[in-house]
Amino acid sequence: MASPSASSERVKKYRQRAKDAGLVRVDVLVPKDKVDALKVYAAQLSDESNAERLKEVRQHIRKAYKKHRASCLDNIDIDPDKAQFADAAVIAAALIHRGKADAFKLGRQIRELIS
Repeated sequence: MASPSASSERVKKYRQRAKDAGLVRVDVLVPKDKVDALKVYAAQLSDESNAERLKEVRQHIRKAYKKHRASCLDNIDIDPDKAQFADAAVIAAALIHRGKADAFKLGRQIRELIS
């Protein structure tokens, strides 16, 4: 049996990442003049999902600064109220690599939310 092509592997990985993110593919038939409205609505649903995740990530960042500022985050200065997913990745890495078990666990939780 032949090995799968590179493109089919990429498609498989793309579909798995979407599934892991809680996304589902939906095929619908809509009137031609309503396609743009449907795309706008779908984008809003996606943005709401990211907003909820970002809110939860920011809560974890606040908790990290409260508990682990001195031990793990002494040289990282990120405002939890303005933090983005990239900022959370930096904090998660610091917690995982520099902290004890509870910091490690919090870092993994943050990493799971941003991936």
